[in-house]
Amino acid sequence: MSKYMTFTEVVFKDRELLVCALEDIGCKEIRQGENLAMGRYYSEQLQQRADIIIPRDKIGNHYGDIGFQRSGNGDYTPVIDDLDGHRVLNGQFIPCLRAAYNERVVSKVAIRLRGTVHRITEGGIVKIKVRY
Repeated sequence: MSKYMTFTEVVFKDRELLVCALEDIGCKEIRQGENLAMGRYYSEQLQQRADIIIPRDKIGNHYGDIGFQRSGNGDYTPVIDDLDGHRVLNGQFIPCLRAAYNERVVSKVAIRLRGTVHRITEGGIVKIKVRY
């Protein structure tokens, strides 16, 4: 039986940057609001709520919605069905989302500093530098 898992160690601080990063990795349909109900694959599955939701079957999540819950301090943490964890983007959903989010953060800093962003890939490591 599937269940929703919350990844409390993964934190996104800015809602706007999170939504943009989701769009960058291919999430075209995103629902936003407050305390929205997430869809369930099994009727016995506990109801889960989130503030940002990617509906089922949009990026390889066949068993449930992907959500992001806002915590008490304003951060957003991902909530993913355990059956989808290794399927969404070939198991690379969270690493891809983190990379896209971090690039958005760096771009925002570069704009604030009136600098330029330089992206360098060395093997499997991506280095992003801001020059100002």
